[in-house]
Amino acid sequence: MEVKEYKDGIYRGDYGITYFVLNNKILMKHLGNMYKTTKHFVFGERVDPLTDGMKMEFDNIYNKVNNW
Repeated sequence: MEVKEYKDGIYRGDYGITYFVLNNKILMKHLGNMYKTTKHFVFGERVDPLTDGMKMEFDNIYNKVNNW
């Protein structure tokens, strides 16, 4: 099974889950908490690009949060 590649941006999934993708790194916001995850767990559609502020803070957040 081929795994989809995700374009940088914001994805919205079921159950209020939001995914943030930048340079093949993925953050997932679920029940108010942020987690690192992989493309295998992205279940959503791209809805918006990342803002410049989000891009600047992405690695800071990514390096601080736990894996899903």
